Formats: sequence, C-alpha cells, structure tokens
Amino acid sequence: MRRKLTDLAVTRMKPPATGRLEVWDSTLPAFGIRITSTGARSWVVALRRPGAKHPSRIKLGTPDEPDRMSLADARAKARELMQTGVPGEQTRSDTVSAVIEQFIARDQRPRNRHWREAERILNRELAPWLNRPIRDIARRDVIELLDRTADRAPIRANRVLAHTRRMFGWALERDLINSSPVAGVRAPTREVARDRVLAPAELAAVWRASDEVLGWPFGRIVQLLIVTAARKGEVIRMAWRDLDIERCIWTVPRELTKADRTHEVPLSLLAMSIIAGLPRVGDGLVFPANRQGSVNPVSGFSRVKVRLDQMSGITGWRLHDLRRTAASGMAQLGQPPQVVAAVLNHAPSSTMGITAVYNRHRYVDEKRAALDAWGREVERHIGLANPGGRVEAQS
Repeated sequence: MRRKLTDLAVTRMKPPATGRLEVWDSTLPAFGIRITSTGARSWVVALRRPGAKHPSRIKLGTPDEPDRMSLADARAKARELMQTGVPGEQTRSDTVSAVIEQFIARDQRPRNRHWREAERILNRELAPWLNRPIRDIARRDVIELLDRTADRAPIRANRVLAHTRRMFGWALERDLINSSPVAGVRAPTREVARDRVLAPAELAAVWRASDEVLGWPFGRIVQLLIVTAARKGEVIRMAWRDLDIERCIWTVPRELTKADRTHEVPLSLLAMSIIAGLPRVGDGLVFPANRQGSVNPVSGFSRVKVRLDQMSGITGWRLHDLRRTAASGMAQLGQPPQVVAAVLNHAPSSTMGITAVYNRHRYVDEKRAALDAWGREVERHIGLANPGGRVEAQS
C-alpha cells in the first residue's frame, strides 16, 4: 500500500486483524511504516543489497512513546541510509543491524526484563550504522553519535552509551570484533540525582492548569500522577479491565511495572472522582492515542509539558517529580517508610536481609490509608476539601 504519510494519517492507521501491514510513503519511495496485528508500529526503510532479489527492511524507530521518533526525523534517517548505501562486500551476519538482533535474542531477552527498551534504543539511535559492518565502527563514530544525541537529549545519550557499550562488549566476547570502539568512552552527561519536590502552592498551580487548560486526556493523566504516585508509563497504559470500581483498586499488570510484579494501587476518593469523569473510548485503554480507541496510549507529552509550565507558571520540574512529591507528602503525613515504598512498588530494602525474602505482605490496607491521607492533603492544597468528605469544585 502506498500513500502520502502525514502525522494525522499515521495517527489514524489501525492495526490489521492478522499479520502485519506496510504502508509506503508516496513522497519518499522505500520509506514507510509497518504495523503489526498487536499494534506495534515502526518506521522502516527498504534497501536492496548487491545480489539480493528483494530489499531488506531496516527499522528506524517507532512513532509511539516512550521512544517516539517523529515522521520528519524518520524521513531524514531514511534519506541518510539511502545515500550511505550498502557496501558490496557486506554480509547479512556482520552488519550492526544483524548484531543488534543477535545481541537482543541471545543476551538481553533471556536476562533483561527491559530488553524491548534496549532494542528500541539501539535500533533508533544507531540507525546510521545499521547497514555497516560492525568491524568498521570506530571510536570516532561512537563519539560523534553520542555528541549528536547529547545535543538533543543529554541524559538519553548516557543510556545510548550504556546499551552500545554492552552490545559491543558482547560482540567482543563472541569474537565478532577484535576490539570495542566504546572502550574508555566516558558518559557525555553528568547525572545528578533529582530531589525536586513541588511545594503545596506549586502543586495547586499544576493541578489547576491541568484541569482548566489541558483537560482530557493530558490533564487527567497529570492529576492521576499526583494522587496515585504511579509512573507515567503505568498511568498512560491504564486499561478499563484493570480498574475494580467497586473495590476502588487499580491493578497494574506485572509487565507494565518496573519492579516486574503486579502492583495494586488503592484509589482514593479524589482518584475515583477523576476516573468517574473520564470519557470511555472503547473497552481497552483509558487514555488511547485517539478517540477511535487506539491500542496505543496517548503520546506527545513534551509539547504538553511546555504548555503546562507556561499556564501554571511553575518551571524546573518533570512529571516524574510528581511521584517524589507524593512520596514525600505521605512521609510528612506520618506514613511508615515501608508503606510508602509499597505504594511506590519499590523492592524491599536490602537492609531487611533474609526478612525481605519471606515478607510477602502486600500492605493493601496500609497503602489505602496512605493514599487516602495523601488524597485529602491534595484536596486541601487545591481547595477542594469540605467537611462532608466529598470532593466538589469551589466557586
């Protein structure tokens, strides 16, 4: 299938019932998007190797969060690969693309629960190298790649370095290369542990801007981040089937959690009032990418965050800081550290020793008490609390 690819056209594309669908761009031949029946989407470019009967599909990245590559960036990378071409002496097994595939299958997938993230980062950030023999990658290539990434996303450049270092180390162990071009390369960005906690007035300003300016879906997502202390990736992938309205429980599936275990989040009165006001777009995701009930979650938070800062007047913070703010707030309200850790779905402290192995208490009641107390505190900050215990807007 061939058509002119635009941001709107890509957003409206639906996955096929079975197999996969490839839609090729009418303005840039050999560039397109692949959509599988599971909803996975990726930008691809088709390049023909010398002597090959059919072109090979090279993955460039994905139009979806969390590692979104824009249509414009994908086109630019496709043009770059078309101009670079495929060396005539190159074989399928020694390309960077092939090594990434082997590395993910043999090293990452068996032992790294987040192997999909490693696969996305390597295929996206190393796109200019994918058709090159891995032995041709030099230290200068690595440094230039990291510099370009750091100019765009400083912290991400460190992640790219970590995954690239591990892949080349694996290739060295497998005798695919004689030396690693990443050896001795330092992280391009100095990382400092964040300690940003929003003050009550700041939290109220963010809440009001989320409610009055952003609305659905982004405003409601921000508000749920505040009251549940959940991660953004968990909230945007919230599904209606995971919400038990009668018990006021949101069950985050194991595969969506960083801790690799199912996480029960008791929903406070404030959280339930937010969920009760949400439009139901189909029976899948609570926050789908479009109003047709996409299987992909909503994306585009970078632009939304800029707008939220402008309208709230609060700057110098990240969405993840809302999680730290909630945790700090619960601690200030007297909640025990192990209960706050349970709310955050953190692993038991290593200081617990053997006790952590046997302590499988899920702290559901304690988590409910903590989140209920935090919900009431948020109500107080934003001016929604009233003696009757209900939540209602003040005139």
